Amino acid sequence: MGLFGKIFGKEEKKESCCCEMEIVELPEGDIAAPCDCGDACDAPGAESITLTVLGPGCKRCHQLHENAQAAASKADGSVGVEYVTDPAAIAEAGVMSTPALLS
Repeated sequence: MGLFGKIFGKEEKKESCCCEMEIVELPEGDIAAPCDCGDACDAPGAESITLTVLGPGCKRCHQLHENAQAAASKADGSVGVEYVTDPAAIAEAGVMSTPALLS
């Protein structure tokens, strides 16, 4: 039973999404099951993720960059963070307002 089910005492319906994946709610404190890639994500040649912070360099942009770096440091080292302040690159990415975070 989810948070609102606990509060309001209603039993929630278990529905699957459009791609027929089962959504499972884990009890607090349980660790999520490992992915089903066959440990390919831990392989030395596995691709890393790069988060890109786009912004002109304002206070909010710097805060987003710091938050992204903090989140990346909690990952297993496969997440990198870059900070782009070039207006042409921001426009090319199609960003309409900043700061923006792209993966």
